[in-house]
Amino acid sequence: MPRKLRNFEPVKRIGQYLSYLFLMPPLVLISALPFPLLYGLSDALYLVLYRVAGYRRDVVRGNLAIAFPEKPETERRRLERAFYRHLADLFLEMLKTFTVGQKTLMRHWVIENPEVMNRFYDQGRSVVMMTGHMGNWEWSLASGGYFKHRGMAIYKKLSNPFFEQWMLRSRHKFGMDIIPTYLAFRYIETAQREGRLMAYGFAADQNPLRHKAKLWLPFFGKTVPVHTGAEEIARRYDLPVVYAEIRKLKRGHYRARLEVLCEHPSACAPDEITRRYFARLEESIRRQPEVYYWIHRRFRHARN
Repeated sequence: MPRKLRNFEPVKRIGQYLSYLFLMPPLVLISALPFPLLYGLSDALYLVLYRVAGYRRDVVRGNLAIAFPEKPETERRRLERAFYRHLADLFLEMLKTFTVGQKTLMRHWVIENPEVMNRFYDQGRSVVMMTGHMGNWEWSLASGGYFKHRGMAIYKKLSNPFFEQWMLRSRHKFGMDIIPTYLAFRYIETAQREGRLMAYGFAADQNPLRHKAKLWLPFFGKTVPVHTGAEEIARRYDLPVVYAEIRKLKRGHYRARLEVLCEHPSACAPDEITRRYFARLEESIRRQPEVYYWIHRRFRHARN
């Protein structure tokens, strides 16, 4: 590391720590609010995000136009407003995760058919679970209360190490291993070698780097680059792949339904698991488009 950068590092850490000390009290206070007050605050946040700041509104509007060209403009605007209301809920629900307990979370995030997963545990098999950025995927932390497997979720490393440690401490209480992206494959290799029965979670619907994309698939009428890591893991260790469709029932209440995409990857054609996943994800989004994470530039590298 160049000397100037080394000299800057302590100053940067001090700034990160000060921002952590400054922001922590209000974040904890918001997290501790009872749900009715939390959603009252969400109504105000919606006005700020959508009406005042217009947070990534051009991205959302463009994504909805690409995904639903058949819908009239008035209907897409209605979906846009509904999405931002959900986004405000989602932001505050993510904060709520810091103080909510497992039993409470399980009343708000339900898996209706956990026997799909538990059957594989009884067979002595780990599972690859795939989902999308729908509903409140963060609250899938409650899955540990439904499954016999120990869960693993992947996260992108945060730029502020103090917030990262706070986030990890709050999530470990749900009995899941939270692993940074760059360590995920090593973690899985170790878990498989040691014979641990795991549920490896992948929200695999975001953009890979264009030059690293191994596969392009149709998604809402466009051909987009896709991540293939979940299928690669399933094939390497012959793990069944389960898709979790997350639906929002009402404010603060979500339900996931599980289905097997491929029980024996060796019996599925190459790329078939990833194809099935994106086909099912699109079906899920079309059923409840307002709860998909439209602020992500999913079609940035799209062809045709």
